[in-house]
Amino acid sequence: MGFSPKNFSISIFIYYISDTMKIPLVFDEKNPKYRLLSSIFIIIDSPECKRVLAQNGLKPINSVINLIKIRFISMFFEIDIKYVINEVNNSSELRKYWGFKYQLDYNNLSKLLSKFDSVQILEFVLKFINKQFILGKRGRKTIIVDATSIMLDINLDKKYYNEEELDEKNFKIGFSQTHGHFIGGKLTLTIDFHTGQPLAMLIHQGAYSDAKIFPEMLEELKRRRIISKKDMIMADRGYVSYDNYEKGVMEYEIIPFIFPRKNMRLDKIAGCFNYPLEVYEGNLQLKKTLEDVTSTTMIFLKHWKLFKPIRACIEHFFKLMKEGLGYSTYHVYTEEAMKKTAYLNVLLTALTIKEVTFDMKTIQRLSEM
Repeated sequence: MGFSPKNFSISIFIYYISDTMKIPLVFDEKNPKYRLLSSIFIIIDSPECKRVLAQNGLKPINSVINLIKIRFISMFFEIDIKYVINEVNNSSELRKYWGFKYQLDYNNLSKLLSKFDSVQILEFVLKFINKQFILGKRGRKTIIVDATSIMLDINLDKKYYNEEELDEKNFKIGFSQTHGHFIGGKLTLTIDFHTGQPLAMLIHQGAYSDAKIFPEMLEELKRRRIISKKDMIMADRGYVSYDNYEKGVMEYEIIPFIFPRKNMRLDKIAGCFNYPLEVYEGNLQLKKTLEDVTSTTMIFLKHWKLFKPIRACIEHFFKLMKEGLGYSTYHVYTEEAMKKTAYLNVLLTALTIKEVTFDMKTIQRLSEM
């Protein structure tokens, strides 16, 4: 007798349908996704990766590597982690192909991830990414900053959440033009324009203002010794504030190339750059630097529309991260888990880009695989 939804509750029927429609992981060496993921796993299995894991206290190393691989498979094929582990455990070919030396236990891997705090994961991700990318050309760096929403899969059908209920779980309500209101946060990322390398990340709960994030990101880039004098930081108009222009030039001596809002007066932006007293007391080097970054900033702002295609490369990074790697919604239920998942998602995206040519056509193709 075949399956009949009349004999079951609606909830069981929905579970049956969703469970039976999952894509099986079938070993296929010719499949480009399998080949690409295998190339990434070679990097994850490398001695260099093991050293960075150890430096950040992520041990036992072999178990952590298995954990990362399982998470990557889940992201790559848009299937849940329990199902991935079940498929890997049931296929000796997949275990051999992806370098799993023994069968895996879901509970053990979950407990292992919970042992580490999100800062450990962040430091591992950024330091390991830094070792994978070839430095861009010398001289002024072009760094692009942008943000994307992190949507949590928490009772999305519920229309009202009181503050007390959210505070208990340390969650806030975010908002995006695309999705409207949601529970989650915002990932702000900076990437190197020439290589696509992620350089720094910040995560905020709820609908945190981009304009407030910009100075935080400048300080983070400075703390990590990433930005130098006369580097360019490019951002869309969501990061606009007169204070951000002033802070970028006067405090960090960089080119704060934030696309101006419609009808924004450039002469008013230029008026923000009031040189400190020491410039007038004979500090010629500082004067020269400030004049250089000020004039360059104003030139770029005057012709900002020409640079929209350049800034768009970070949008393609996010598209690959969320659509190509299947993480438009995070199936996690704590702030720490959200951060850890986001950091690993960025790592997978970065390693994917490293294995291909970093250009918009390639990223677009990967997003649609």
